[in-house]
Amino acid sequence: MHGIETMTETLIIGTGDMAHALCHLFKNRNYKGREHCLTVSKPGLSTQFLKSKPTFHDTGVPFADLEDAIEASAIIIFAVPASALRGLLGKYFPLLRTKVLVDITNSNMRGEDLHGMLGLTETQWVKAFNDNGAVDMLLDQPYNKKPMLTTMCGTDLNAVDKIKRFAEEALGFGVRIVPIDQYSKIAMHQNSVGQDWIYSTYIVLVLFVLTETYSVLRYNVFKGYAWHHLPIQVTNKAICWTSLNAFALCMLPGLLARMYDTFQHTKMKKKPDFLLFGLRIRKALGLLALWFLGLHIIMSLLLFNQKYYGKFFEDPKAYSSKLSEMGEASFFFATFGTGFYIILGVCSLPSVGAQMTSRSWQLVYGEVAWLALLCGTVHVLIMGVAGWTKLDKWPGGMPPITMTSVLIPMLVLFLKLVQKVTSLLFSRSRKTNSKSEVNKYSEISFDFSKHAEVPEMAPASPTRNEDNTSSSSDPKTKDDEIWNV
Repeated sequence: MHGIETMTETLIIGTGDMAHALCHLFKNRNYKGREHCLTVSKPGLSTQFLKSKPTFHDTGVPFADLEDAIEASAIIIFAVPASALRGLLGKYFPLLRTKVLVDITNSNMRGEDLHGMLGLTETQWVKAFNDNGAVDMLLDQPYNKKPMLTTMCGTDLNAVDKIKRFAEEALGFGVRIVPIDQYSKIAMHQNSVGQDWIYSTYIVLVLFVLTETYSVLRYNVFKGYAWHHLPIQVTNKAICWTSLNAFALCMLPGLLARMYDTFQHTKMKKKPDFLLFGLRIRKALGLLALWFLGLHIIMSLLLFNQKYYGKFFEDPKAYSSKLSEMGEASFFFATFGTGFYIILGVCSLPSVGAQMTSRSWQLVYGEVAWLALLCGTVHVLIMGVAGWTKLDKWPGGMPPITMTSVLIPMLVLFLKLVQKVTSLLFSRSRKTNSKSEVNKYSEISFDFSKHAEVPEMAPASPTRNEDNTSSSSDPKTKDDEIWNV
C-alpha cells in the first residue's frame, strides 16, 4: 500500500452492505485519487482469500490483511454490526488508539457505539455516515449532480475535519458538522430520499390508470352501468385493485432479496440494480397503497346497501337484512386485513418506529405484513371466485375484477411460500456460517483496565436530549424497513 506521507490511507473494517456502499461511492466520487487510498478488511481473511479475491465486488477497492491495514491507515471506518465494535476495539486497541475512528453504526443498545465505549476520552472518534442507507448509496451514479448529505460530530475537531475532507473529496458527500452535545440527534437518524416518493407515485398512478380503464370498459361500456356511477361505484373497484396490487408490489422486493441471498449462499455479492431500486421505494409505495385503501373503505361505506351490494345480504330485496354467509366471511378478512395494514402504517411513523426493538420491527413488517396481504387477497377471492367460471356472463369477454385483481398478490404469496421452504432447507448451513462469522467478533475479550495507557472509558449511560428526557434508539437501518430499503 501507499505510504501515508503521500496520501491519506483509509481502512473499512467489514464486508457488509454499508462497506459495499462506501466503496461504491469511493469508486464513483474519488476525484482526488492521489490524495486518498481505501482498503477493505475484516478478521479472519486468509492469504488464499486475499490472492483469489484481490478487490471488493466491482468497486476496485482492494482487500488487505487486517493488522497490516490498520498499521498503515490513518482513518478506520467500522462498517460492522454495533455488537462487534467492543470485540474489535478490544483486540486491536493498541493499534487503533492513535487512529481516527469512524462509527457508522445504528444500535438500540446503549454502550454499543464508540460514544458509549470511549466517551469524551482523548481517543479520536467521529460519528458519520449512519444517517444514510446502504441502498441509497449503492444507487449512486457518477453523473448524479446532487451530493448525498451526511451529518457528523466528534470529540476532536481536527479528527472531524479529517473525516469531513475524506467524505467530501473521496465519497462525494455534502457534510454538515454539529457539536458533540447534539450527538443523540444524529446517532439514530436516517434520511429519506424524495425520489422514492416520485417513483412510487408514478408506479401507483400507472396502476390506477390501467385499472380504471379496465373498470370503465367492463362496467360502463360493456355491462351498461350509467355513467353517473363512474365517480364512486366503478372507480371504487379500480381503487381497491390498485391498493391490493401496490401492497403486493411493496412486499415483492424484500422477498426477492431473501431468495437471492438464499440461492447465492452469501450476502457479499452485489444485488441487481432493479432489486436495489425496489428495496429503496418500498416505504413510499406501501404508504401510497394504504392511502388508496382508505379511499376504498370510505367509498364502500357510502355505497353499502342492498342495491349496490345485494350478494352480501340474505335478502337483497328487503328494506333491511342481515349479511349473508359470503358477506360475513368476506368482511371478516377485510376487517382484519385493514387492521393489520393500519399497524404497518402507524409503525412507519418515525416517532413510533424509534421506540420499537429489532424483534418487534421484524414481527410487524414480517408476519403482520404478510397476514395483511393474505387477508386482503382472501377478502376479494370470497367476493367473486364463484363467478370466475361463468365465461358467458363476462361483459365484453373481460374477466371479473375479483379475478384480475388477485393475480399479482397470489403470485407474491406463492413466491413467499417458495422462499420459506427454500430458507428452511438452507437454514442449517446458514446458521453454521453465521455462527462462525460472529465468533470472529464476539469471542474476542479484552480487559481495558490492564492497560494503563488506555484512557478510561466513559460509562454507557443513557444519552439525554435537550429537554432532559431519555432518547430512544432506532434498532434498524433503512435496508431493514419493509417500507424502505
